[in-house]
Amino acid sequence: MGRASAVITLTTDFGLLDPYAGQLKGALLTGCPDATIIDITHAIPAWDVVTAAVTIRTSYAFFPRGTVHLIVVDPGVGSQRAILAATGGGHFFVAPDNGILSLLVLDHKIETIHRVEHPDFFAAGVSPTFHGRDIMAPVAAALAQGTRLDHVGPPLAPADIKMAIVPATVAAAGCLQGQVLRIDHFGNVRTSIRAGGGRFDPTCFGFLEIGDQQIAQLVRTYNEAQSGTLFVLIDSSGYLEIAANQASAAQMIGCSVGDPITVHLVQK
Repeated sequence: MGRASAVITLTTDFGLLDPYAGQLKGALLTGCPDATIIDITHAIPAWDVVTAAVTIRTSYAFFPRGTVHLIVVDPGVGSQRAILAATGGGHFFVAPDNGILSLLVLDHKIETIHRVEHPDFFAAGVSPTFHGRDIMAPVAAALAQGTRLDHVGPPLAPADIKMAIVPATVAAAGCLQGQVLRIDHFGNVRTSIRAGGGRFDPTCFGFLEIGDQQIAQLVRTYNEAQSGTLFVLIDSSGYLEIAANQASAAQMIGCSVGDPITVHLVQK
């Protein structure tokens, strides 16, 4: 029995200049005509699995239980990499096995994972270069229609899926060490350090070091800092962010994804 108000989200690196996102939606509506399809983003940098992992990690919980999240950032399309269907917290996730779900696994949000193998759910003709449209979308539509997860293929243990290379936060010598995780289109620099859960206490912040910059200003909102000045804040997803009021912090610093950062702590 289908779900009357199925919600399916899309996260891809397709952009909007090509027809790929539209074709993906067509495949979803073919399998689940009553679906409400929400674009989280089609602007993931090309082949950037880590950014896709961060995006779904910080976005899925804003949707109702029962939502199916389809994430297609698939540099290994056509290879032997697996396709996964998973569930956790009342949500469903369909993605290639390339690290996209790894942050959800690390957060203990994924409860069950299955490898997509049963061709009954695939399109009649599967293109080796567009598994998102021809395999993942039909599977996502089937889940939105109420198909049981174990019908799409055999179970996998979380330890058996691919993990993205995501920098861990390490406490050492009164410091937290991390890396630049992503840069948004405003030039805000998200780091791998998160507040809360014992990871980072803002009351112990001394200064942040990145490249040859030392940033000691910690604010709550962007407009608390003077225009064009660098500062640190906690972003809307709980990550430590380097930003500049009405300017690109990434350009001011000259940083890139993967660059190391160090947060120097002070005693309370």
